[in-house]
Amino acid sequence: MKGEVVATPAHATPAPIRVLAGGTPPSDEALEERWRGGCEQAFALLFRRHYAGAVAYARRFVGDTAAAEDVVQQAFLNVLQRNSGRGRFKSLVYTVTRNLSLNELRRRGRNYVAQGGVEELDPPATWRPPLAGLIRDEEQRAFVAALQSLPAPEREAYSLKETRGLTYHEVGEIMGLHPDAVRRRVRKAEKLLREALEREKLL
Repeated sequence: MKGEVVATPAHATPAPIRVLAGGTPPSDEALEERWRGGCEQAFALLFRRHYAGAVAYARRFVGDTAAAEDVVQQAFLNVLQRNSGRGRFKSLVYTVTRNLSLNELRRRGRNYVAQGGVEELDPPATWRPPLAGLIRDEEQRAFVAALQSLPAPEREAYSLKETRGLTYHEVGEIMGLHPDAVRRRVRKAEKLLREALEREKLL
């Protein structure tokens, strides 16, 4: 499947969505409310906002971009058709994407092996890791190498929490973990990252 998946009830005639004063785009929550009320444009904006990140996330599971795009298209379609769910739109999309990715691996007779590092989660161009105040820009490569060296469960939890801006609860829903378990994984990841950077004399 290619292209944006959008639809709206035939009776819906919502007002156009406008950028807020000062050039601030509407929040996910505002767009989700509009979409659940039948606004096609709101879903299209949510799709464009989160599609690339979801594809990068799916690619960690299925291993190639084409398969990841198919998974994410289906994930958005499932969310659109269901028009329901708990939590924020982004966490819902990531939950469905993860489940569909694991289903695809089972269909192929394969087990999940994490691939890539922080760049595979497609962080925004302006994103800087939480340790950015302690490491210089030219040392970003060392940080990424340290992140890639993390065990897969800790790396996934840390990346979802820190590069995707999800809460512990939301990451837990995506990964099927209690929020406290997510918190422990993120703390372990932070500890391992600090140790790796200290070995490189970057902290």
